Amino acid sequence: MTSSANKSSSKDSNNSKLSSKEIREEYFNQLRSWLNTVNSYQCYYNKLQQECLQKNYHQVLKNSNEVPKVVPNAIPETPSVNQFVGIRCRVPSLWKRFGAEFIDFLILSIVKFIIAYFLVDSILELDFTKYNSIFTREEVDYTTAVEMTSELLFIEVAHRIIVCLYEVCCLQGNTIFQSGATVGKALLDISVVRADKLFCIRGQQADVIALIPGGDIGWKRATLRSITKNLFFAFLFPLPFITAAANQNRCAYDVLCGTMVVEVIQPLRCEQSELIPIG
Repeated sequence: MTSSANKSSSKDSNNSKLSSKEIREEYFNQLRSWLNTVNSYQCYYNKLQQECLQKNYHQVLKNSNEVPKVVPNAIPETPSVNQFVGIRCRVPSLWKRFGAEFIDFLILSIVKFIIAYFLVDSILELDFTKYNSIFTREEVDYTTAVEMTSELLFIEVAHRIIVCLYEVCCLQGNTIFQSGATVGKALLDISVVRADKLFCIRGQQADVIALIPGGDIGWKRATLRSITKNLFFAFLFPLPFITAAANQNRCAYDVLCGTMVVEVIQPLRCEQSELIPIG
């Protein structure tokens, strides 16, 4: 009995050992299967990523080597760095500018006549007839000379102020006349525009130029130009026109104020290589 009991116990222990061994083998088999599945997914993901990168690379090469289609009558786009955008205009002759100034002179002379003989006599009650006898005298006393000079100076200063206001209102733009032009300039079809930079155009006549930015000069430039112009004409009369003859018919006060008198204004868009800077 004892021997049979020992045999049965040894048999149970062997069965338990075999079962634990089988469990381990089954675990490792499942682990190997899981690792194989993970590796398969990883390989599949890598393959998809590689195919996607290759597809994008070929698309980039195709776009870079593709020749753009030519559209008839289309204006090709050019980089803005090499493109000039401004206005093309013609430089008016000095005789045309003299004519415009003469017309304005006649208009302002009428205004000066009205101021001297109507407004001053009625409002300020200045009597100029008392000076008629001065011209018949051989000698004039100091007090009378100073009095006459001060009254005439007042009239002249008032006239200059009206001239400045007239030019500022006409040249600043958005007036009832041609934009940027007095009455005389409008009648002769010339105007004053902003001119920060001037260029000669290749293949064009010498009096046809390009400039930037163009457009109305505004209140500030118009005021500065009017004051400077009247100072030049009052103290340095021939100088503005002497400098104009050697500088695209551009007077000295126009150079100082960044303006220019032009005619036949047209918008211009071209390559920078077609232009030659002036000055």
